[in-house]
Amino acid sequence: MTKLTIRLIKKSDLDKMDNTFKSELGRSHADDLHDQSLSSISFFVAWLNGNPVGHALVRWLGPREETVRKDYPDCPEIYRVRVLKEFRSQGIATAIIKECENEASNRHCLLIGLGTHLDITSKDNLYIRLGYGPSTVKRYIDTYKTNSEDG
Repeated sequence: MTKLTIRLIKKSDLDKMDNTFKSELGRSHADDLHDQSLSSISFFVAWLNGNPVGHALVRWLGPREETVRKDYPDCPEIYRVRVLKEFRSQGIATAIIKECENEASNRHCLLIGLGTHLDITSKDNLYIRLGYGPSTVKRYIDTYKTNSEDG
């Protein structure tokens, strides 16, 4: 049986991460590692058999989006939650989010936020099962771009 491990990204992980997950356009996983070294984010990676299968970042400086930051100025934000398609529905995203929440608790944060799509009504939705609910921010647009397969 394989054991899921979730830990912070390290420099030695960058090649595997770059070969498995696209980074944000204009950024690299090395940029995220650098921001982690400055304590502005934590970059959690889920590993199975020595390979990355999922990840999430936590921004400790408050929400990235101004609309959200007005209502929740100091609330850490979980974002870029990703699990490879072939590993979904196995509890990996739940485990990654729990690790993010544990780190927030260790930092004595009273709240942690996580953006999702507008239609979050399904009882099967991961975020509802984890206890996340609506905020006072009714709607905002959160976008980021990734590099295409051919660069």
